[in-house]
Amino acid sequence: MIDDFKAVGGIILLAIGFRMLRLKDFPTGDMIPALIIAMPVSYIWTNFIVPLL
Repeated sequence: MIDDFKAVGGIILLAIGFRMLRLKDFPTGDMIPALIIAMPVSYIWTNFIVPLL
């Protein structure tokens, strides 16, 4: 779960880097809810979906 949280943070950091370099203008403020959603999705994935596979 922590690794998924860090991955989402890394993607947001990458988007901020692109924005600072003026390569692509990502709406980074809209990505912040993904940090909140990452934990429950990771929990559901590891405890309910992966055992079915």
